[in-house]
Amino acid sequence: MFKSLLFFILPFFTLFAQDSLSFIIRVDDVQSRNVSYVPAGIAPFENAVELRGGKVTWAVIPHRLIENMNTSGILTQQLISTVAKGHEIAQHGYNHICPKCNGTSHEYYCSSQYFNHPYAVQNNMTQLGLDLLLDSLGQIPKSFVPPGHQVDTTSYRVLVDNNFEFLSSNGVTKSYIFPGLFNLRHHQEYTWELTQANYQTKLSQALFDIKTNGMSDKYFIILLHDPFIRQGYQNGIVVNWMGELLDSLNSTFGDRIKYKTLSEAAKAFRDAGTSIADGSENFNIQFKLKQNFPNPFNPSTIISFQAPNEGTALLKVYDMLGNEIVTLLNGPISAGEHSVRFDANGMASGVYFYRLTINGSTLSGKMLLGK
Repeated sequence: MFKSLLFFILPFFTLFAQDSLSFIIRVDDVQSRNVSYVPAGIAPFENAVELRGGKVTWAVIPHRLIENMNTSGILTQQLISTVAKGHEIAQHGYNHICPKCNGTSHEYYCSSQYFNHPYAVQNNMTQLGLDLLLDSLGQIPKSFVPPGHQVDTTSYRVLVDNNFEFLSSNGVTKSYIFPGLFNLRHHQEYTWELTQANYQTKLSQALFDIKTNGMSDKYFIILLHDPFIRQGYQNGIVVNWMGELLDSLNSTFGDRIKYKTLSEAAKAFRDAGTSIADGSENFNIQFKLKQNFPNPFNPSTIISFQAPNEGTALLKVYDMLGNEIVTLLNGPISAGEHSVRFDANGMASGVYFYRLTINGSTLSGKMLLGK
């Protein structure tokens, strides 16, 4: 009996050991108001990760790009450069300050007074942040990281309406947390105020968690925070720690470890097929609205979408104030892929939204007309 049981267990673990692991490095609070640890640049950490084949998702607080700590513009230049190298910018709220209590540990939902900010307030913060990221970095992010991981269903609706596809927060993971919004929850942080005294303990714990929880989930999101990734924090202790961790992972997993940005990993899991969060309405994941191409555009662009079945489709374009500009499609369609051209000749430069409704389900996109 023992031999039979062993025969069953060994192939299982052999198969499990061959599974690949998506590894995501997420750095929050870029750029922190903590100016104690200088220099405040992200380059040393980025270089350490790149040398090992990794990628970073920088959760950027948009308003910090125009605050005093970035008057030199160095952070802006580094973030533009990091995207060109294959890393990612995610939006991390607007200014990381709650408009209700002025607390800095949350923003979109006031956890200190249990107050739900109305749609207009959350939408305004989101759009102001998007504008800053577009104006400063030329980026329209697809992923959102809530400050303090404090959000509500109104937040989800705002994010979907502003064309975010991915969330990284508490709640269901590798699944839709809200129709149109796919969540990939983070795992653990090990380097908050990392010291020499707990260096090896934290490293061993991280390796153990990745080999167990990570392999079970098929992915692992390690969380870090600016300012501790800075070279100025204890002579770059976190930079060295991350390099050592990635060296160990590369040695252990070889080509079975797949370094991805948050959006890349979430998209892969989403496209593989999953279900919506319990308690939500049914959502057909085959209903997809793609980012217009080209974007930015001048004067025309193509909007493509996938319909899960035949029905009635309504596709409209709106300006930043919500005024309807044009109806591009209004009528019956067949199941499958469709494309519609939007010609903006004679229109002013700026941000516009497109909204598609098919059989009562709605998706939205955001595009930039530049002249």
